[in-house]
Amino acid sequence: MPSCDGLKLHQMYEAMDLLQRHISKIEEAVFFHTANLMDMVVDLIFYDTTTASFCIDEADEDVEGAAGLRKYGHAKNGTWSPQIMVALAVTRHGLPVRSWVFPGNTSEFETIKKVRADLRGWKLGRALFVADSGVNSQENRHELARACGKYLLATRMGAYRK
Repeated sequence: MPSCDGLKLHQMYEAMDLLQRHISKIEEAVFFHTANLMDMVVDLIFYDTTTASFCIDEADEDVEGAAGLRKYGHAKNGTWSPQIMVALAVTRHGLPVRSWVFPGNTSEFETIKKVRADLRGWKLGRALFVADSGVNSQENRHELARACGKYLLATRMGAYRK
């Protein structure tokens, strides 16, 4: 953009820091604005997490009470390496509701608690929360029942008798 020719790198970093400090309000406003434009009824929320590993020797240190993001965890390729966890909630039409980045050693239960807290005030109505088998534990089902009321968790056939 020609109007940005005079911008310095540090100014761009400062703008990103400002946006990051207000990310939850920005994501909520963008989501509802887009959902209203598309006259969308939010009746399903699909949720999933994945990890991203890093080829570094050490995990991030905690700084000033804030946890470093790259923490040791079991990577999907079977190694033990510094990683982060990325979570995303989308509607049935694929419209992102909200995203999260967690330290790599965060449990699925902790992500569910954070999602519950972050989406509590959004007034999404009677949305059904849908997740894969990675979230299917007694602890997570209890938290989901408190958070959403209705949820659907995938599981492998034969993994459960009921």
